[in-house]
Amino acid sequence: MFNIRLLQSFFIGFLLCCSSSISALSLEQLQQQLTTKKVLRGDFIQSKTLQMFNQPLVSDGTFLLSHQQGLIWNQITPFPVTLVLAKDKLRQQFEDQTPEIIEAKDNPMVFYFSHLFLSLFKGDLSALESQFSMTITESEKETWLLHLSPKESPLNKVFKQIEIKGNKQIQSLVLTELNGDLSVIEFSNINQEQTQLSQQEENAFKF
Repeated sequence: MFNIRLLQSFFIGFLLCCSSSISALSLEQLQQQLTTKKVLRGDFIQSKTLQMFNQPLVSDGTFLLSHQQGLIWNQITPFPVTLVLAKDKLRQQFEDQTPEIIEAKDNPMVFYFSHLFLSLFKGDLSALESQFSMTITESEKETWLLHLSPKESPLNKVFKQIEIKGNKQIQSLVLTELNGDLSVIEFSNINQEQTQLSQQEENAFKF
């Protein structure tokens, strides 16, 4: 059975801190800035605070984003699991266990949220305009903050707001749910220079 919480962490699951002035940076300029590089690799640390637990759930690992192929989310701790999102398929594999694959036609809602996450990750703001009200601010250190408020169902039935912080690339993503749960994902060691996928990475996107 698909792990919904883990899947949600994959979707969530990267883009309001206080700022004294409205930024001159437009949404169009931000999108152009974020979509310049077609392949990104890096590390992530995710902290999820659930109302039912006293301590946040923390996980970390690596990721690979290919604008053409999709996203590989490789969690290392607290237990190894790999999630691969392609155009119309999603694969989840725990360590040496048999991978579980779902297709868009079998679970449209899962892919609705997964493609939302992918659009956030890629900085594809045009794909989000119909679903969110968006405002952007910029600090003196060239750090920008994008605030997204969901407009309609199903997003406004799940999320209160999404906040994305970055500079030249996305640095962190904060998702606040209506039930009080909070997810924070921080990204580091982002590599934009290695633009070619290895054979192993290419194979990972083959289902």
